Amino acid sequence: MSQAIVRTQTAEEREYARYLLEVEARKQRAADLQAELEALKIQLGRFEVEYHARVGARFIELDRLRLAISEYEHRIALLESDRTADPARVEADVRAGFAEQREQARSEEEQARRFEQEYQRERQRPALDDGTVAEIGRLYRALAKRYHPDLARSDDERSRRAPLMQRVNAAMRERDLNALRALSREAEANDPTFEARSVGERLVWAIREVARLDEVIAALEVDLVVVRATETHSLWLRQESGEDVLGTLEVELKAQVGTEQGRLAVMIGAYRHLLESRVR
Repeated sequence: MSQAIVRTQTAEEREYARYLLEVEARKQRAADLQAELEALKIQLGRFEVEYHARVGARFIELDRLRLAISEYEHRIALLESDRTADPARVEADVRAGFAEQREQARSEEEQARRFEQEYQRERQRPALDDGTVAEIGRLYRALAKRYHPDLARSDDERSRRAPLMQRVNAAMRERDLNALRALSREAEANDPTFEARSVGERLVWAIREVARLDEVIAALEVDLVVVRATETHSLWLRQESGEDVLGTLEVELKAQVGTEQGRLAVMIGAYRHLLESRVR
């Protein structure tokens, strides 16, 4: 009775198999970190939009009032230094002296309008159930492991993956589950020559890949630390914990706006008084 010959793995093949497991474990860790980082950036981005739409608009109003106060202070200083100064010349001097600040104020107001529009669009998005949110997260992690350029075997593969990962990130930002599902069905473009290489060549690649992925993981961990150290993250955490951070800031800024409106009224009154005294 003949017995089947069972081929035993060489030491090099066993070593390669062990390193492949290490590569896959690191790819999974990198994908998890990438998903965590992307999700955090999306949450902070939405919070920042709300912040600018609600609080940022108050800051802009405050800046606009303070600019107007500065302009009236300048008008008054010009008139007090020269009682015969032509009011038209005074206005021209103010326009020239505060042109840059006015342009900056217009730019900030335009940006505030864009944030307000984006905030309103975000508020109109339908709420997602927990199951959908969980599936979006699962699919993103799987797709990040499959398509992220930093996890590619070669420069060519990295180039092929980059546009796919852009589509994955766009679908994640839009919370488009159908798009993520479609992407998960697309075949990954593998290097067709890789499996044809010798075990020794693949082992060298795997050893280097473990070291490279360790660097990718370390960089992602640093990125997370940096994001979590931002003031935006601190404010977002407080808001998420139940503290009405934005509401409190709105109230405080509204009070400051009222104070500056009073100061501006005083400046306008003083300027008009100077003009009237010139007529008398």
